[in-house]
Amino acid sequence: MKLLYLTLEPPLDTSKVATGNQVRAQGIREVLEKAGHQVCQLAFKPDAEDASADSTHQESTVSQSAETQQLSSSYKSAEQLHSFISREEFDSIIVAYWYLLEHVPVSDTPVVLDFIAPRLLEIMFQKPHSVPQQARTIIQHLSKVDHVLAGNQRQADLLLPLLLQAGIDCRKQIPISIVPIATRSLLSPLVTSLSPLTLVNAGVDWPWRNFSNYRDTLEKLTGQNQDLVFAEYTGIYPGLVTQEPQEKGGSNQHVQSLLLGYADMQAKLQQCHIGLELGERNPEREFSHSYRAMEYLESGLPIIINSWIPLAGLIKQYDAGWIIDNPPELEALVGKLFHEPGLLDAKKAGVEKLKAERLNYQQACQPLLDYLSAPLKSKRFALDDEPFAEPAIVESEGIDTESEQAIEDFEEQGSSNLKIILGSIFKRYFCPRRPDSTPDVLMVTRADLFPVDHGAAVKIIRTAEALSRTGRDVWLMTDSRIEYFQFINGEMKRHRYPFFLRFMCQPRSVAFMKLLKLGFPYSNSFLYMPVTDMSYIVRAIYLTSRKPIGAYQAEFPAYVRPCRFARSLFEGKILLVQHNVEYERIRNQVPDITAKNVQTLKNLELAMCHEADNIIAVSENDRNRMIADGIDPEKIHTIPHGVDLQAFRTTTPINIRERYRLPWKAPVLVYHGTYSYSPNLESMQVMASEILPRLEQRNIHVTVLAIGSKPPDFPLHPNIIFAGSVDNLAEVIPAADLAVVPLQDGGGTRMKILDYFAAGVPVISTAKGIEGIPVENGKEALIIDDFDAIADAIERLLLNPEEANKLVEQATLFVDSLGWDAIGRRYLPLLH
Repeated sequence: MKLLYLTLEPPLDTSKVATGNQVRAQGIREVLEKAGHQVCQLAFKPDAEDASADSTHQESTVSQSAETQQLSSSYKSAEQLHSFISREEFDSIIVAYWYLLEHVPVSDTPVVLDFIAPRLLEIMFQKPHSVPQQARTIIQHLSKVDHVLAGNQRQADLLLPLLLQAGIDCRKQIPISIVPIATRSLLSPLVTSLSPLTLVNAGVDWPWRNFSNYRDTLEKLTGQNQDLVFAEYTGIYPGLVTQEPQEKGGSNQHVQSLLLGYADMQAKLQQCHIGLELGERNPEREFSHSYRAMEYLESGLPIIINSWIPLAGLIKQYDAGWIIDNPPELEALVGKLFHEPGLLDAKKAGVEKLKAERLNYQQACQPLLDYLSAPLKSKRFALDDEPFAEPAIVESEGIDTESEQAIEDFEEQGSSNLKIILGSIFKRYFCPRRPDSTPDVLMVTRADLFPVDHGAAVKIIRTAEALSRTGRDVWLMTDSRIEYFQFINGEMKRHRYPFFLRFMCQPRSVAFMKLLKLGFPYSNSFLYMPVTDMSYIVRAIYLTSRKPIGAYQAEFPAYVRPCRFARSLFEGKILLVQHNVEYERIRNQVPDITAKNVQTLKNLELAMCHEADNIIAVSENDRNRMIADGIDPEKIHTIPHGVDLQAFRTTTPINIRERYRLPWKAPVLVYHGTYSYSPNLESMQVMASEILPRLEQRNIHVTVLAIGSKPPDFPLHPNIIFAGSVDNLAEVIPAADLAVVPLQDGGGTRMKILDYFAAGVPVISTAKGIEGIPVENGKEALIIDDFDAIADAIERLLLNPEEANKLVEQATLFVDSLGWDAIGRRYLPLLH
């Protein structure tokens, strides 16, 4: 088969600095030629000499073993390319970069686009104001494409809505193949000694990859350890700088230089031990599949990688490196490598297996070879209107126009004549009769409820169970388009939506992109999806039309939106449950959020509070904050979190020392939470670095049992045991000697404190750790922020059981009225 391969750059020259696109094009081309295809590679060079593509074209055969490459021809304009294509008969055209589609003529020749970067997410970091225009341009170019290559499944999901907007018919088959960036050869490290241990950061300094915090940590470590070297070969491509690659300086322990020629770079990497693919979390990183990681693997290096990068799954599966999420974990890992040097050999074996089985171009290109065996033009829809027209520009002060419009949409009252008419029709012909006294309740909330092992999930599920024991059913709707839940007398059942409902709204990825564009923070986007995802409204209306629902309970502000639409058709009251004052919490927890985006969150939250009939605050602090923001105090009711008193008072504790193989004589300190939530992980880091060392200095040896999902991948301290999630906290927590909560950050009321009170375990906490619970220091718990004083208190309670028992007695009295059934009954007057 005769293929035309359009690239941005000429073929790989290993003596020069290489772009990732050049390396990938070389790998794909070698596989294609090995499979018997004839490949003509043309590079776009707008400054090329004025000659016809036909006269300059040379058939280029690339030897996979040679270090030098023959130059393929180039073209300098779309007109020149059209002329060349018109004289040649190609079976398919492969385009290596989306921008080059502008030069490709519309024809009967199938076009394959290699789209292996989340380009729109990259543009957000380069020219954020150009994202809408770039999106329209990409969609326009995609209208010429018949098949797309994506780097990973997340990228494929991101591409699908763009293809649909480009008019490509995906009903029978989605024209996307996953062809990851891969390795071309099976190099191995040249180094044989572990001393000095050399970690390397190589590749282009992209604006979306902020490595600075890890760099600071490594510079500190190299200053402390002569057996550690940190090498960096970074910069930007030579075409974007004026100087030639040269040494940037650095000490013997921190080797720095600009980007090197491809062969020199590989030689340098082979002298290292471990590659670093680390940076701050952001949307681009969560969709990327980087070239730098493949260069590490090609050189035989295990990788230290962040968990949110898609490649992390394969790294973990093949044991080809380590997964960390913050600089302290990197520091702990480096220390572990020096104490257990054999770890590196096991990871190297994983690298070789990963390359051999998954990440080499021969394996990676198989979907492309399959498509090229019978390339077809894709089917297209007839678009009803012009999707590429420029939007009108409206001047606005304060928040951006789209955010302002979104808030106005929320504030709009659902009382139009059309809605009244539709509501009457639905209620008469489609809705079951709603009981006057005990109508069912529709709860609308976030997705991450199972397992029920974090505060929000516990509150939502236990409240649903409690309400269902009051003579009504509770229907629970999350972001799932597949299933919803029914609670009957405390028991949960799963139900499935009709199949057609799943496709009545735009893909979730499109709604997600719109949400980010409005300025909602990525880290908390899951709490705001109803702002842009119409599926919530469709599903809320469907459930209310089919079930005897007479009241709506929104957990978190954005979930008022689908409740409001359902209420406009079917009536009923809306109860908003405020787990926190969300805009305040996010402002404190997301350091890089702008004042403008905080205002967007605040406007939304206040609009939803005004829209709700009643609001539940979990603490007086939160209630006072909302009143200060202008919310009617008459509609705000403080109802604290509850606790499962029945479980804690009827369950027999297990022998935790036997189950978790804890030392028999050491007292056990307990802590529980979800460790993907950074304040919880930070608490255990504080325990490891501050509290346990102080106890050891006092000759107090304890074991910390850290309960909860998503623990770190490596130990923080020999005496901290991560137990994972447990099915029943009531059989584990009471068996501990003390509960210590050294929280330094976070928001909301600490439900874990109530669990410890109900379990009869003495509590020592920081002020942040017990925030929102109205207790008195020294009465129900010890509230201490100084680490030395915390260690003193632990020692004192362990040696003085009488003091510990007095705390337990008062804590038990405090929690007696907070059983979930009692809490649930306090909701009822607010729902009807």
